[in-house]
Amino acid sequence: MSDRAVVALDVGGTTIRSGLIAEDGTVLHAAARPTVRDGRRDPGLTGTASAVRDVLEAARERDVRVTGIGAGFPEYVDVTGRLTSSEVLERTGQPADLLASLAPGLPLAVESDVRCAALAEARLGRGRGLGSFLYVSLGTGLSAAFVQDGTVWRGHRGEAIALGNLEVPASVDPGFSAGTAGGPPGTLEEYSSGAGIAARYTQGTGIKVSETRDVVRRATDGDPTALRLLTGAGRALGTALGWTVSLLDPEAVVVGGGLGVSGGLLHEELRSAYAAACLRPSPPPVRYAQLGQRSGLLGAALAVRH
Repeated sequence: MSDRAVVALDVGGTTIRSGLIAEDGTVLHAAARPTVRDGRRDPGLTGTASAVRDVLEAARERDVRVTGIGAGFPEYVDVTGRLTSSEVLERTGQPADLLASLAPGLPLAVESDVRCAALAEARLGRGRGLGSFLYVSLGTGLSAAFVQDGTVWRGHRGEAIALGNLEVPASVDPGFSAGTAGGPPGTLEEYSSGAGIAARYTQGTGIKVSETRDVVRRATDGDPTALRLLTGAGRALGTALGWTVSLLDPEAVVVGGGLGVSGGLLHEELRSAYAAACLRPSPPPVRYAQLGQRSGLLGAALAVRH
């Protein structure tokens, strides 16, 4: 066999991405499939299993030697690689057990998806050369990871990713809640993530929207509810980032995820609120992540190699 590569998985709330990553970071094969099947998110990890089988078959067809499997999941993951939550996926077992059964004897790494993306940005992307940075993943959900000297901080229980669980102060947008108008704002993920924004628009207007891009389009057309939602989401997240930076004092903030690098009104409000919330002058810069949709796969490959 002429090539060696790692099977990498990036399991998200919307899409399961899979790939065959060579030792130099080249993506030899990549595929994607929906996470949701029959209204459920990867029930029994069947989508994950199918993705692994497909990549292993691609490796055989390409005469590539597989040297390990790395996988990121949108759940809490402890230091042993065990998922300790089922907040996103409807799983019935542990991914590590599944992966070991599909590829016996291969080295495995199971991590949080946000830590995989943060690791990739630290080694290969926008975080290269930085002594420390806060990585924020803003997509279907919302989470974050702190990176210092190229190493992602897990926390004692593997739970140092829960930016989205912080409560949004009512003062950020007192007139519109995470549910119906006038109630409490809820958590930052309910308020500022892609799924949260879409759900809030549906709840506030009665008009069903399934993706944030629909809300962004309506805001572009002047829809007052959409404009208010994106403004509030940006202010809430920017305020929370200002507080977090005041606590951790990183060299920079790197924002990734599909919604995280999309620009527009949400980001304008985020940057303004961030600057206002930082307690000290000259706050660390906010940068867009560099690796895009590849970050989770590249980080999963790095996790199993290192």
